[in-house]
Amino acid sequence: MKKNNRLIKIVLCSTFLLTLVACSQPQKASDATTENSVTQTQSGQVSWKASYTNMNSKPSAEEVRKALAAHLDKDSVDAFFNLVNDYNNTVGSVGLTGDFSTFTKNEYDVEKISNLWTPKKGDFVGTNCRINSYCLLKNSIEIPKLEKDDSLLFVDNDAIDKGKIFGAEDKDAFDILFSRVKTQATTDVKVHAAKMENFLSQFKFNENARMLSVVVHDDLDGQSLFIGHVGILVPSEDGCLFVEKLTFEEPYQAIKFATKEDCYKYLDTKYENYTGEGLAKPFIMDNDKWVQL
Repeated sequence: MKKNNRLIKIVLCSTFLLTLVACSQPQKASDATTENSVTQTQSGQVSWKASYTNMNSKPSAEEVRKALAAHLDKDSVDAFFNLVNDYNNTVGSVGLTGDFSTFTKNEYDVEKISNLWTPKKGDFVGTNCRINSYCLLKNSIEIPKLEKDDSLLFVDNDAIDKGKIFGAEDKDAFDILFSRVKTQATTDVKVHAAKMENFLSQFKFNENARMLSVVVHDDLDGQSLFIGHVGILVPSEDGCLFVEKLTFEEPYQAIKFATKEDCYKYLDTKYENYTGEGLAKPFIMDNDKWVQL
């Protein structure tokens, strides 16, 4: 994949900048009605069973809130749901789900979502996976004062400023946690995973509300690693619950899996193609440990 094509993909998806990143390109508007603008695609290759919600109803939102609140502080969970409710109240008419429904893969009509979001929000692009994950974790993890490389976070930081989401101290901690990490010119995932483990070992993570990250390798401006997608995994009555915001445009998802290994497989499958010639394939981190699938 050519570098300029990768950059176009990133600008279009408005989430993972200047690097191969873990999110889907926006889909073109279809002729589907508003009610059918979310498409579930079943795949025989999927080896896990799951159910999901966009938290677009009070019962589903309360169920997810309860699962998160068991392992995270109330203020963080409240702040997260303020973001969820703002998004769903703005674009929920595109057909976002309330009750948990069978899930393998979803495609969202980004054009319809943007047509609802932009007139109300102007140049505030919204929030993405990193912003929401930090919102949930910020009071339950320890982030050291490290030198940061926030060169790939300029859209994140612009959104944080325009949306007045975090203060200066939190914004600095956010930039440190999601800094770009230097690596080597190799397709050997083991080499990159060791670099990422070394970087993330400097942080003290929550052992129950776990940060699952999809790390991508890029060579646009030197060899580097970057957390292209991230979400939070917590225990639930049915196994475990993974909470994510897909992109700035695309919705929140809370997905129930039977095991954490099933969640790993979901992330690995969804983002396996976000790579290019001479680059290592994306890999999964569970807190500060590489997940070997």
